[in-house]
Amino acid sequence: MKKTITIKTDKLFTVITSEVSEFANEWGKSGIVNIYTKHTTTSLRVLENEILHHVDIRFWLDKYLPKHKPENRRYLHDLVSLRNEVPQGERTNAYSHMRTLFFNTSENVPIDNGELMLGKWQDIHFIELDPGDEVYPLRERTIICTFIEE
Repeated sequence: MKKTITIKTDKLFTVITSEVSEFANEWGKSGIVNIYTKHTTTSLRVLENEILHHVDIRFWLDKYLPKHKPENRRYLHDLVSLRNEVPQGERTNAYSHMRTLFFNTSENVPIDNGELMLGKWQDIHFIELDPGDEVYPLRERTIICTFIEE
């Protein structure tokens, strides 16, 4: 069984556990669910849903992979005029591509008789690393949940 979740958010972390759990319950079998994001600047991760943990991650990302860098240290990916087959006006979002190196594009979660087998403090997080701003609008994102029977 395949199901999709559509998200449009400017939040770094969005918990999607309830949506995936609802799909698993509907499926009602045992196996695994693969949760996959189709976008190069979004990620998925099983994390604790705790605000200070989220803030610590945000501070770390902003310190090591800031959105804006000094002119003499720009991300090369943002030099759109030097890239092949890229339209002028393309988003300058190298920082968000770099940030995905620290997260997953998919997660697998075991299921037992339609119930997600997550730990007490675990939740499935969608991570938006390229939110809209004053120049670029928010984008709709698609997550695919594929259920695989034992």
